[in-house]
Amino acid sequence: MILLQTPWSINSMGDADAAIRQAMRTRASDGPEIVLLPHGDGSEAKASAEKDVTAALAKLAEAHAVYIAASAYVIVDGEKPPRTIGLVVGPRGETLTRTSKVMPDVVEGYTDTSADTFRQASFQVAQTPLGQLGVLCGEDILAPHIVRTMLVSGAEIILNPTRERSDALFDSRAVARMARAYENLTYVAVASPLTVDIDGARVALPTATSLYPPQGKPIAAKGSESYVRADIDIEALRRKRLSPALNFPSIVRMNLYAPGYKAEAGEVRASPQSRAEWLAEGELRVAALAQSLKPEPISSYGAMVAQHVVHQSHTPEQLIERRQPNLDDAFDLVRNYGARAANLKLVVFPEFFLTGPVSPLGHKLGHIADKIGVTFPGPEMDQIAAFAQEIGAYVSGGVFEYDPDWPNRFFNTAFIYDPSGTLIHRYRKIHCGDAVGFLPDTTPGSVFDRYVDKYGYEHLFPVAETPIGRLATTICFDNNFPETYRAMAKRGAEVILHPTSEPHGSHRAGWDAARRMRAFENVAYVLSAGHGGEYFLPHRTVPSARARGYSKIINFDGSVQAEADTAGQVPLSGVIDLRALRQARADLQANISLWDDSVVYGKEYAQKPRGLPNNLWPDDPFGNPYFGGAEVKKVIESYVNEGIFSAPTD
Repeated sequence: MILLQTPWSINSMGDADAAIRQAMRTRASDGPEIVLLPHGDGSEAKASAEKDVTAALAKLAEAHAVYIAASAYVIVDGEKPPRTIGLVVGPRGETLTRTSKVMPDVVEGYTDTSADTFRQASFQVAQTPLGQLGVLCGEDILAPHIVRTMLVSGAEIILNPTRERSDALFDSRAVARMARAYENLTYVAVASPLTVDIDGARVALPTATSLYPPQGKPIAAKGSESYVRADIDIEALRRKRLSPALNFPSIVRMNLYAPGYKAEAGEVRASPQSRAEWLAEGELRVAALAQSLKPEPISSYGAMVAQHVVHQSHTPEQLIERRQPNLDDAFDLVRNYGARAANLKLVVFPEFFLTGPVSPLGHKLGHIADKIGVTFPGPEMDQIAAFAQEIGAYVSGGVFEYDPDWPNRFFNTAFIYDPSGTLIHRYRKIHCGDAVGFLPDTTPGSVFDRYVDKYGYEHLFPVAETPIGRLATTICFDNNFPETYRAMAKRGAEVILHPTSEPHGSHRAGWDAARRMRAFENVAYVLSAGHGGEYFLPHRTVPSARARGYSKIINFDGSVQAEADTAGQVPLSGVIDLRALRQARADLQANISLWDDSVVYGKEYAQKPRGLPNNLWPDDPFGNPYFGGAEVKKVIESYVNEGIFSAPTD
């Protein structure tokens, strides 16, 4: 693949033509090639007819016998304002895909263009010998549901012609592209020009051209070179997609979100047509957000992520006897260091910090569900409630929960107690290691119909209104699924607490990129509390580094405020500034979620099969239908049959 940084327009193709010619000379083998051009030069006021742009790209593709992808401001027949269109043309000059931009031109400060912001998306994917290609223009790559929709349309390589500019969110947008590749098992290729001509002024732009693989280091432009050559191993990607391990496109329960998207979808309508109309629409959306808010009585306060070292339970008896020592250690960590967090109002403990994971006990544990899980109220949770009163702060964490209303089942649950010791929030994990048989816990999607009938759909995504902001929780594996975080944010969440227990491994970079994006794409703080190690093996007196910390406090712009960059017990302190967060949500360039309307993608989430179906485990709580990744493998097979995934040829 060749990624150009060279500006181009239909009247000035010479530099792009020369750059492609030079790039082709550096190859050691012949064969088809994908060339990604950046977003076309010039402003929307200089937009050309779509047929002329298509013809110019076709001529370039034919001249070099390559696949050419690009985006540009164009005038579409029958429409008055210009819009951004992404195209892929083949080596014979044939148009293979055409995609209209969904998001407005946020980075450009909004433009006199229209978009498909309030229409159902219809993404085309080009089948080529080099892979299945889809184009998402500019900021569309930042919108997780749009990317997911492109993924289930069959894309293996998502091409992102864009025009980047330096600002406070530049780094977060780069991390967003890395996260999209990781969480969708796809390549994301980005081409951004080094200069742009606006109204006769040639302006230099930052270097942003890169290829992001689904795992591993990006191949990025280093400076002002005309192009970047990057290799894509499409067969390796296809083999990876056939494995159930960390196969997020196959694990995501898309149908679980569909009822919410149907209820939330706006009216199908035309977008604003000019910069003034976009800004006016944005201000209306900001005002609607403000109306739902209460003044923040505590606008800034201290928070602590308590990175804990847990003693793992290996027998049913240890599940009971080790809870108290683990609980005492957790309390002591905060008691001994809590004074370091000025104005401490919030403490977050890791996932299952009372027991450790229960995977060593087997994959069918319904017979000891009452030993695995704590109850609300119960001996341990009552102590946590008292601890919240003792320190005068909100206290959160993750535990295995046993609910007598669900006999022989246990949930992976996050909680929040307020400073009076009252339980104000309880969330049951939606995406878990149960999907590949790692944990035999019950997730709401496994018993979806019964669960929603019992509690209502909104129970899936609880948000607590408090004097320190609107608080929500997610747990560990949820991190890799932006849908859950967006559901919390749509319900007002400002500070999302993330008890987690992540094994250290090759997925670390992708996992951390996704974590930062959950903050950036929702303009929300994310407090991620992990284990700093585990006494995992029996009879060991030294904790392993199987879980190696990396607890984080992430700001609402996706930047890392604080990180535990070591294993062990760490009291990680930071500051939550609600006033700054709310100002950012009112900023039309910082808050891209303002333009999230499920009318674009809601119907795609309701299609079947789309990820793991609901109601896979309504009966036999003593079983485990997910063992060995059995259900994920069925999804993978259906994706191959439908053409969403392609089987490797080697």
